[in-house]
Amino acid sequence: MHKEIKLRSKRNNVFRIVEDEGTYILKKFENHENYIREKEVLSILKKEGVNVPSIIKAEENYLYLEDLGEVNFLDWYEEQEKNNALDISMVYELCSWFKDFYSAVFEFYKKQFILYDVNFKNFIICDNKVYGIDFEQVKPGHIEEDAGRLSAFALTYNPSMTEWKMDFRNILINILSNELNIEKEKIISEENKELAAIKKRRGAFS
Repeated sequence: MHKEIKLRSKRNNVFRIVEDEGTYILKKFENHENYIREKEVLSILKKEGVNVPSIIKAEENYLYLEDLGEVNFLDWYEEQEKNNALDISMVYELCSWFKDFYSAVFEFYKKQFILYDVNFKNFIICDNKVYGIDFEQVKPGHIEEDAGRLSAFALTYNPSMTEWKMDFRNILINILSNELNIEKEKIISEENKELAAIKKRRGAFS
């Protein structure tokens, strides 16, 4: 049996490949530099024990990756709001992942790199652990940039700015500040920049 299931991706062609022996993810990169960056960062993080998928095979602009399942952080987030619940342990898992990521890339590059693309869909939840899956936009930057973008995204997923989302955002900022040792004021400043950018892109919040 061989089946290809196309997965949503704005920048690349990504498929879940189903074989008799199991499944894997095939990522076809449109941009060679992005392929090189993703392969490099995945290798760095895996070597340092950060939760990322294993590279099964790498070819020119093609990565064959371990399939960690279909449940991403946005799925979990929307389900939590739907049930008016909040599993704080999963928020700590996410923040712990970021802490491990920053430590690993700083150790390798000898300067601070950030994820930049902090869309909740880029984190898979597998066995109650958070895994990062998209690294082609990793670049030098300040940690509070990621933190502010993360909280801005949290506020603006549809439906945006609900009371539950505001509560989640406050908890997220507190945990990010404590776990990553960054000032809340800097996170909020970056959050405001991203909220303005989102509003400009969308015209208005949904």
